[in-house]
Amino acid sequence: MTEVDPLDLVETIRESILVLEPDLTIAFANRSFCDTFSVASKETVGRKLYEIGDGQWDIPKLRASLGTIISGRSTIEGFEVEYFVASSGRRTMVLNARKVYRRGAQLQQILLAIEDVTERSKLEREHAAAHERIAILLQELTHRVKNSLQVIVSMIMIESRTLKSGEGRAALERVSHRIAAIGHLYSKLSNSNSVEAVDAATYLDELCRDLIASVRTDGDPSIVLTTDIESELLPTDLAIPIGLIVNELVTNAVKYAFPGGAKGAVTVTLKRTAGQLFLTVADDGRGLDPQRADSGLGARLVDGLAHQLGGKVERDSDNQGTTVRLNLPWREASQDFAG
Repeated sequence: MTEVDPLDLVETIRESILVLEPDLTIAFANRSFCDTFSVASKETVGRKLYEIGDGQWDIPKLRASLGTIISGRSTIEGFEVEYFVASSGRRTMVLNARKVYRRGAQLQQILLAIEDVTERSKLEREHAAAHERIAILLQELTHRVKNSLQVIVSMIMIESRTLKSGEGRAALERVSHRIAAIGHLYSKLSNSNSVEAVDAATYLDELCRDLIASVRTDGDPSIVLTTDIESELLPTDLAIPIGLIVNELVTNAVKYAFPGGAKGAVTVTLKRTAGQLFLTVADDGRGLDPQRADSGLGARLVDGLAHQLGGKVERDSDNQGTTVRLNLPWREASQDFAG
């Protein structure tokens, strides 16, 4: 069987290949190198690397790096070079080099591979620029949505003040609080420079505190809020229904569990275990009142949102307080909800 010379093999490789002597004299240049850089093999072989191409390879850092390969360093990986090619303009080249031994010879040589990554680099830059433009547009959209929701809330609150009916006024106030909860989410997205997800700990904690402040407008400190919320990234489309659920449960607790300005405590927790997310809103008030103005409406809203997320709701209530537990499936691998 005829033995194949390794240099014959590299002639078929599309990547540019050079074999260098220890003093950086070119011992071999494959066809791809000659075609890429518009040189003839006879004009290249025998010359120093830094002498060819009008000295464009005369890069001190590259010469020093190649010199260390023979003296002990094993490889050069990903060395980037900007090179001007007469036929195609400025190109971006990535160089990889390693020490090799020719069979039957004691002389060490350097195998230098040169990859033209100009188009790939251009595509990566264009992709990064497009991604940045999209992010800016989405941030602007988020900001506009937040402002629009604030306007709607203000209009509803103005309308509610014109109503003499306590029941109708309370209904509009409940609607405004629900819209405000969505607006709060978009505010957090705008501040966090993200449109895809929001941190549950920051989002829900601030939402709860804003709710208590808005419901107890006289600054009454009689209700103590405690939160124990794990830092979990909630996708935007799931943070909205979770925020609405928390809005509903906390608002109801503050407005109905402590009549007559009674003192009390509201606790909101969010914990994660394997495959599950547990949300709990509890108070130590008087328990559920079936005769209150919105009896059943808030519960149906919570149940509907929980069903949308594939979750389950449990309620316990007596004269010692009310606890609502929401159990949601959680896909840890993708950090997203199932269903």
